[in-house]
Amino acid sequence: MKVVNDAISSKYLDYNIDEDISIYEGKFCIYLDKKYKCSGKIFYKMTPPISINFKAKILYVENEDIELALDYDNAILEVYGYKPISITINTINDLNIEGYINDNYIKSKNSYVEYIDFHIVNLDKIPGKLIKHQDKLFAGRIQFDINDFTVTIDKRYDYRKELNEELKSKSGTIITHIGRIKRKDNRLFKTNNIIIFLDRISTALSFMCGRYVDICLAQGYQNENNVYRLWKESTVTPFKFVPTWTDTLSNYHNIEKYMSLMCKKLEDGFYGPAIKHVIDWYIESNGNVTLENNIISVQIALETLSYVVLVEQFKIITDEEFDINTTSKNIRMLLDVCKIPYGKEELVTLGNHIKTKFDDGVDLVTYFRNKIVHPSQKGYRVVLSVEDMWNTIQIGTRYIELILLAIIGYRGEYSNRLKDRWYGEVEVVPWN
Repeated sequence: MKVVNDAISSKYLDYNIDEDISIYEGKFCIYLDKKYKCSGKIFYKMTPPISINFKAKILYVENEDIELALDYDNAILEVYGYKPISITINTINDLNIEGYINDNYIKSKNSYVEYIDFHIVNLDKIPGKLIKHQDKLFAGRIQFDINDFTVTIDKRYDYRKELNEELKSKSGTIITHIGRIKRKDNRLFKTNNIIIFLDRISTALSFMCGRYVDICLAQGYQNENNVYRLWKESTVTPFKFVPTWTDTLSNYHNIEKYMSLMCKKLEDGFYGPAIKHVIDWYIESNGNVTLENNIISVQIALETLSYVVLVEQFKIITDEEFDINTTSKNIRMLLDVCKIPYGKEELVTLGNHIKTKFDDGVDLVTYFRNKIVHPSQKGYRVVLSVEDMWNTIQIGTRYIELILLAIIGYRGEYSNRLKDRWYGEVEVVPWN
């Protein structure tokens, strides 16, 4: 009989969409001009802009002067279980005080742990292997390796169609998944670099979803005792459906392979920062600001990738040659290196008046961008309708998706955004 593992759970799954999460309730001290002993709460505000706030009653004030250069924008909050916290005070009177933290996280001292559980905000309802919560069986686990560690990510047990639809209708925010990091050899490990480790996981998940997904809380355990705590202000896009290269993937092994490859590549001192910047532009290109902004984001991402691959990494051309070349020539060279085909067939969703005037998707993408940045009668070829603009952006965005997947060495399936597709309808990447 097949063994089905229990899902990782957490008390923080009890919070509803957009509900603030209580971090601490009780007594703490605030150091300003004097020492203020307070009773109140520190809480995580889940609605954007996400922040860690505090609100308290002042119990009494110790009158001795504090020998520190502190003010309302740079006070200190001291609470049991965490390192001293730099804060800004919004309001203060004889009875009450409230404000927010200045840094983007609060944490305890580093410690040796057996494993770390982390809480993911607004991840899509991705496929996975069977797990159980009490008497409920559901497909919700992915598992992948990063160097000496195994990472497990479990979907919350009630993340069904109803919750997904409610999140979309409210553009809401909620903890959707719980993850666990553990060494393969089960040895203890120290938490010193965990923020960087978690950031790579968040970046990889964000590229999967086409919007910002982040981690709000990590807790480290030894002998089942919570010995490490980290609350991190998340960069999260309000929940919405975004068409991406994963939106019809039904085989979770593809996601596991991708996560392992992307997290590993993000460690690279050369590629890591460049990929993060490109993912930012990719998410911008999926945004709802304007179509003009979206195509500019697409071309910035493609130009960045062209330079990184052609000049810096493989040294196919020099800096001078890169500058002399047209943008379209550099992008085509990049696509050739990555074994990504391009041509007239990419223009299938566009009208004949466009197909006859452009060589391929690269030609169309760069034309659209140049028409916005350098409006002129010179080089004018065609009027693009709103639908034409949207289809052009899809071509450029697909280039970004495939180039990034090629760079990390992914050889699995993907969703082709240039085609109408249903769940489970996928293609194998062209370089496989």
